[in-house]
Amino acid sequence: MESLGSFVRRLSESIGCYYHSTQSVYALQKFNSNIKGKMGVFGWVSELKRKNLFRVDTYIRLGDKAGVSGLADGTKEGAHFNKDGIGIFFCVINGSQGEDYQKAIKALKPIIALK
Repeated sequence: MESLGSFVRRLSESIGCYYHSTQSVYALQKFNSNIKGKMGVFGWVSELKRKNLFRVDTYIRLGDKAGVSGLADGTKEGAHFNKDGIGIFFCVINGSQGEDYQKAIKALKPIIALK
């Protein structure tokens, strides 16, 4: 079984981003900074232990702008987003390098490339 930290390391290398641990969730960021407002956070990774999954959340507005919202496994209201915001998420089976992992990479690469 892969740990959350190992998965985030592997994912960040695959999409070319940085990450920062915030308790039991990792923030995916565009810039290597710990200064609030200068990190370029675009997603969060958490572990769903009972389902043996990792879930990657991002803003739906970024997914729409990058044209990848249709790849999402679902939508989520609130949480890491503002009260009225909607997010999208991608699920990856623990240890997977298959289709689910590749789909998450395919969606996140264009998001990180946004200006």
